[in-house]
Amino acid sequence: MLTRKIQYFYNIPILIMNKFSVDLTNCDKEPIHIPGKVQSHGFLVAVDKASLNISYVSENIIDFLKVPAKDLLEKPVSTLSEYINQQEINFNIADLIKLGIVKKNFNGISPYPLEIIGNPYYLIINSAQDDWLLEFEPATLQYDIQSLVGKSASAMLQGKNVNALLRGAAKEVKNLINYDRIMIYKFLDDGHGEVVAEEKEEHLEPFFGLHYPASDIPKQARELYKLNLTRLIADVNTVDSPILTYKENQPLDLTNGGLRAVSPIHIQYLKNMGVYSSFSISLIANGELWGLIACHNYSPKFIDFKAREGSKLIGEILSSALEYRQAEENSETVERFK
Repeated sequence: MLTRKIQYFYNIPILIMNKFSVDLTNCDKEPIHIPGKVQSHGFLVAVDKASLNISYVSENIIDFLKVPAKDLLEKPVSTLSEYINQQEINFNIADLIKLGIVKKNFNGISPYPLEIIGNPYYLIINSAQDDWLLEFEPATLQYDIQSLVGKSASAMLQGKNVNALLRGAAKEVKNLINYDRIMIYKFLDDGHGEVVAEEKEEHLEPFFGLHYPASDIPKQARELYKLNLTRLIADVNTVDSPILTYKENQPLDLTNGGLRAVSPIHIQYLKNMGVYSSFSISLIANGELWGLIACHNYSPKFIDFKAREGSKLIGEILSSALEYRQAEENSETVERFK
C-alpha cells in the first residue's frame, strides 16, 4: 500500500494529465536524448567528424554571433573563428578540435575561454556518434571554485556514518551553487525513491523523508544520469531553440550535451512544484545509479560550467565514500547479529 508520503508526489503527474492529457505511462519511451532543441542560455554547433564541416546549428546562434544558422551549415568549422575572438592569435576552432583528436579526449581543453561581442564565454567540446558537439555558454564564475571544492570535500567527509555524510554533502553543494533547496534522493530496491537528506532555505516546506514513485524518473532518464553526471535546467519558462541541419531524418544525439533541451513533461512537473530552475548530480555506487543530488531554485538560475564541474566532483567523492561507508556499516550490522 502507498504511504501518504508517496501519494504526495503522485499528485504532481496527476496535475499534468488533467491539464494536458499527457499519457505518462508512455513517458519511459520518450526519446529524450534526441530532443531536436537546446536550452536558450547557450548555442550549439555540431561538426562532422570526417569532414570537419558544420552539420547542425542551433537556430539561436543569430542571437550570439549575429549570423543566421542556415548560413553556417556545410561550411568548414574554421568559419566560426571569423565571429569569435580567441586568446591566441592565428588559432582557430578547427585546430582546437584536431588537438583534442590527437590527445584522444577534450578533458584538458574544455572549457576553452572565448570572447563573443565583448563577453566571456566557454566552448565545451564533446563527442556524438558522427559529430563533435561544440557548445558555447556564458562564463560567469566570480570566485575560486577549486579552493571551495577542496574545502567542501574535506568538510563533507567528516561525516562518520552514511546519514552524516549525506547531510554534509547537501550542505556543501548548497554552499557551492547557492540553490534554494538541495535534496539527496536515494533509489530503493523497487525503483521508487526517498529524500534522505536536505538543505534548504528556512521559509521552505521540508521534503525530507518524502517518497516518490519510480515512474517520476523513467528508465531512459536514469540511463542518461549514468552517462551524463550533471544536468542543468536554467529556466523552465524560456523557449528552447530548434537545431537546424541539412541531414534528413537524422536527429542529433545529445546524450553528452549539456545544453540538451528538456522533456515537456518534466518541465511541467517542475512548474507544478513552483520550481524555476533545477540542477542534478548523479550518485553512482558499485556501477549503478544509487541516487541523485537534486537541486531546486524558485527563480531562474544559471550555473557556470566550472561550478557544475566542481559539484560533479563532490558527487563523485560522495559516491566513492558511500560505497566504503555503506560496506562498513553493513559489516558492523552483521557483527552485531553474530
